[in-house]
Amino acid sequence: MSNKQSGCNCGHVRGHPCPRPPKPCRCNHVGCSCRRPPRPCKCNPIRGCSCRRPPRPCKCASKPRFRCPCPPELGGMGAQLRVADNVYLDDGEEIVFDIILSRNTRDITYNRATGRFCLRKKGTYLINWDVAVEGSYYRPFIRLALVADDTVIGSSTLPVTVGQLSGTSLLNVGNTPVELSLINNTEDTIQLSGFAPVANITITKIFSIC
Repeated sequence: MSNKQSGCNCGHVRGHPCPRPPKPCRCNHVGCSCRRPPRPCKCNPIRGCSCRRPPRPCKCASKPRFRCPCPPELGGMGAQLRVADNVYLDDGEEIVFDIILSRNTRDITYNRATGRFCLRKKGTYLINWDVAVEGSYYRPFIRLALVADDTVIGSSTLPVTVGQLSGTSLLNVGNTPVELSLINNTEDTIQLSGFAPVANITITKIFSIC
């Protein structure tokens, strides 16, 4: 019985007399005489593959990942005003802290003469403070302000003249250095408490930018 009568199951390799149409080729045309279009290649393609189709898109390159420009870094400084017997602050005058409680970064420095902190690196800083007060001359309230380069970035107000003020502020530093201080913003002279500790401040660097 001839191949024409029984049906051919081959792929019409070279030298075969079968006149029937060849089966679809399952190879990628590597050493095969089949002239049909090759199947889509699933490789990328690696060396030694004869496939001429464009490679598949890379999955890792299609999903870019966010990478922090700098490694995570936490650091900060804590200062305290412990002794302030009969200390009066005029309007706009800085609170001068006399004790450095902790410091684990070189990016924050403190000037004991002026009461100003210096932020020397770009990034985000979290500032917390609390101050005990005992009165003012004329105003029925007391207000303190956190100032960065002569710009108020945070404030806290006490509706009475005796008590404790506290506040929190978040500062993004783009241009360095930045001078930071806590001042009297009551538009009047105020008196700090005579009980220690009088004032506390902590500055924490929570994110850095190279």
